[in-house]
Amino acid sequence: MKGTKADGVLTKLFVGKMKSYIKCINVEYESSRVEDYYDIQLNVKGCKTLRDSFLNYIQVETLEGDNKYQAEGYGLQDAKKGIIFESFPPVLHLQLKRFEFDVQRDAMVKINDRFVFPMEIDLEEFLSKDADRSNSHKYLLHGVLVHSGELHEGHYFALTKPEKDGKWFKFDDNYVIPVTDSEVLWNNYGGDVLNANQITQISAVNPTKYKPDWLPFTNAYILIYIRESNIDEILSPVVPEDIPYHLQKHLEEVRALTEQKEKELEQYDLYFNVKVVTAEIFKYYQGFDLTNFDEVQPYKILKSETYGVFKENISQIFNIPSEQIRFWVFVNRQNKTVRPDAPIPESFVNTSMEEIFTNMTSRQSVMKLYMEVADKPINDKTWFPEGGEHEIVFLKYFDPDKQAFEGLGQLYIQKSHKVGDYTRVFCEKKGFPSDTPLELYEEIKPNMIEKMDPISTFEQSEIQDGDIICFQKILTDEEIQKHTTAGRCFDIPQFYESLITVSFKLKLKDRDPKSKFDLVLSKKWTYDMVAKAVAAHLSIDPLKLRFTSMFSTTDVPKSVIKRTTTQTLLEMLQPAYSPPAYVNYGFYYEVLDTSIADLETKNFFQVFWIGNMIKEKEVIDIRLQNNAVISELMKEILKKITLSSPSSRIRLFEVYHNKIQKDYVGNEPIGSIQESATLYAEEVPLDEIVINQFDRMIQVCHFTQDPICLHGIPFKFVIKNGEKFADTKIRLRHRLGMNEKDFSKIKIAIIPGTLYAKPEYFDDEDIILSEKKLLNEDYLGLDYVNKTRYTERVEGAKVISILG
Repeated sequence: MKGTKADGVLTKLFVGKMKSYIKCINVEYESSRVEDYYDIQLNVKGCKTLRDSFLNYIQVETLEGDNKYQAEGYGLQDAKKGIIFESFPPVLHLQLKRFEFDVQRDAMVKINDRFVFPMEIDLEEFLSKDADRSNSHKYLLHGVLVHSGELHEGHYFALTKPEKDGKWFKFDDNYVIPVTDSEVLWNNYGGDVLNANQITQISAVNPTKYKPDWLPFTNAYILIYIRESNIDEILSPVVPEDIPYHLQKHLEEVRALTEQKEKELEQYDLYFNVKVVTAEIFKYYQGFDLTNFDEVQPYKILKSETYGVFKENISQIFNIPSEQIRFWVFVNRQNKTVRPDAPIPESFVNTSMEEIFTNMTSRQSVMKLYMEVADKPINDKTWFPEGGEHEIVFLKYFDPDKQAFEGLGQLYIQKSHKVGDYTRVFCEKKGFPSDTPLELYEEIKPNMIEKMDPISTFEQSEIQDGDIICFQKILTDEEIQKHTTAGRCFDIPQFYESLITVSFKLKLKDRDPKSKFDLVLSKKWTYDMVAKAVAAHLSIDPLKLRFTSMFSTTDVPKSVIKRTTTQTLLEMLQPAYSPPAYVNYGFYYEVLDTSIADLETKNFFQVFWIGNMIKEKEVIDIRLQNNAVISELMKEILKKITLSSPSSRIRLFEVYHNKIQKDYVGNEPIGSIQESATLYAEEVPLDEIVINQFDRMIQVCHFTQDPICLHGIPFKFVIKNGEKFADTKIRLRHRLGMNEKDFSKIKIAIIPGTLYAKPEYFDDEDIILSEKKLLNEDYLGLDYVNKTRYTERVEGAKVISILG
């Protein structure tokens, strides 16, 4: 952006300066360095307010006793060490350190402590005595980034005040809503849940302050303040001259697209949707009624389209002669069922579909039809039964072995006939011998499945058009015991009670919203039964599916479910430690290129190859048999990379929170690698291969300002005996593959392995690191002043995937 109006604007808006200093107490000597910053990382733990955090940040440390400072020309001296601000930028970003490493848990944790921040704050007291005070340092809050949840699962949203005297708005995914000042502040301080007395006290002072939706784990993560004297300039209205041509062109395209959609909406009144349920849809449906209408594909038709035209169009889609088709209109019954109620008369052939929808349905936004198909004509003139004696019913067969329903289509019965007279017909529908003993049930309404009396007539049983009759074989006591022991439902009422609706979402970041669907399944189903149902919905091979569970309170993916699991569907959805109220009835699914049966007999590993310079990453995917050892994994890596020399070796190591946790020798079983482990492989540098007994290995890690928050790829490095620090830096630079200019911006320090210990920085080029008394857990830290440049260079701007 050089040479444009934007040249230097980022520095002007967001960059401030701070001074790190060590000042001797008894002699006139000070060592200091002034650095730029884009944001300030402030402690939350141990600080109650934002002012407390600033005071903590500039707190002066006294170097005395064994910790005296080596002042050039003065020897060891008592000194004061600290940081002070030389300037604050017009737009100030404050990052609150809500995440830290807990040594007791040996893991990163989120800090939910209460932390109060104000709408305005004066920062002049934190400036150095030589700082420019000609402008006011009063800052006003205009932005808050909030994290709601815990370390590994949660949700971010933003609160902003885009105008000087305007309202606050909450930006939460697709929703933007106005919020009050108290919702910006009070709801995001964090802290413990208040008791009844505290709530009463707060409400008495300010009734709008306490919000019932406030949660202790919802708290501010980043604060954005704007200097009051710069508000008018920074938040000035945007005029057309401010917008670049390419953006204006894009806005015109968006405007044209919006106008097109508005025209489509205007035409919306001309069309409406019709959903057609077929016998094929009914056959595989496992829930109550005939289908889940959310999963039925709609047909968009003109409201003025006649029934005759509609019927002809549908017959062509399904390749069925139109005379063999009759459509039944679904209605919403008072008992909360949705059933076919009446056929559309053939005399309506010239009637518009809108008129039929209006006259034959009620309380529906979409027209729902059942397509009845006749196999053969009743006589020369008609294909379908007529008259008041006939009723159309729908049959479901329950198979206890498969733990599933099968829809057998429709059947015409005569009201005056006994229920038992039709058992032979039911057997014929399923392909059973005609004398097979059956149990019959009527699906009346949700949670009401009643056994039918075979000696009663259909009229006495109050059967009407659209009713559903379910049947199964009568089981012996031995068969019932077998199903009970196996944890399966043995009769139809039991199976209905076991049914739940499960959501399935495609496990891709850019997933199509249409890839989400719901299925009604039995809680007692096995993995293979669930896979078969999902595969039928997607029209794919069930062995090409893999499922991942979700966290109970969010949609965050949790863990892959093994096909070999013996758990039921409910157990897969609800872990033993999860209370029923927090069950999330949903899975993510993936469509695999290979069979999951083959995949689960092998272990899959993703290894990041970094070569001989910490500069570029290649992702290597490897599959090995479950009984393999690490050396086999390393052999597979060697097949896919090129070493700098035929005699070179590689190292495989495991990284956790950007620190090397384990080096692998080669004889370990691959089962010792945790599923969540991050694996790196590198070419062992020459100086390691020729290491002598007086050299030592040390781990090198990357951080910015605070070594608690590591980032990037750690690596092993040789501290050579008697080598000056200047030469050590040259080897480090070559190891990182950096030029001198970029490397000069990195500060190098020894980081003690103990928690919260401060790094010891080195500026003296003649110092000899091998003479330092280092513990095994100590490591070399690289402090990056500009993390963005680091990210491009060390974390890898280029990722290459090599499939195994």
